[in-house]
Parts: sequence; C-alpha cells; structure tokens
Amino acid sequence: MVKYTNEQRLQILKIYYRNSESATATLRALTPIFGRNSRPSRQAVTSLVKKFESTYSLCDVAVPVRLRVGRSVENIADFETSVANDPNQSIPRRSQELGIAKTTL
Repeated sequence: MVKYTNEQRLQILKIYYRNSESATATLRALTPIFGRNSRPSRQAVTSLVKKFESTYSLCDVAVPVRLRVGRSVENIADFETSVANDPNQSIPRRSQELGIAKTTL
C-alpha cells in the first residue's frame, strides 16, 4: 500500500468533499494530479474518508508496542538471585518457583 503524505491526504479529502462525497468523481479529479497508474484506489479513498470522519485526523494512528512482561527488571533480578542461591536447580522447577514461563527463562 502506498503511504501518502498529510498534504496529499488533505488534497484527497478536499476533492472528495468538493465532489459531493462521490468516490468516482474524486478518482476522476485525482487522475491529472497523481496520474492514471499512481492515483489512489477507490478503497484507499473510502478508507481515508472513514478514518478522517472517525478520528478527525489525517495522521496515522500509532500502533502500541507489545510489552515484554517476562523481561522486566524485577524478573531478571529474581532470576539472578535464584541462580546464585541454587545453580543446579532445573529450569522447570525454577520457572514454577518464580512464576515465570519456562520459555522466558
């Protein structure tokens, strides 16, 4: 999918609303600007309009980053302490003792 700049998104929205909210008329008006082969698709125009009408923003929504709960500072410190106390303890037993998944250890 092509990423459009905020200026291009604004231009697409202006043309869309100027053409009585018609996606077909918008695509015709965008052809001289973007060219026949690089203009946005009908789906891109409609999804841009839906996003704008729901968020009132042209910017991309930030995707939250998955937190790595198992690799917290507390878990690392607990693991180091556990290994220092009993270095010969098995991973399944240590996992059960610390309440951390075996794959995380």
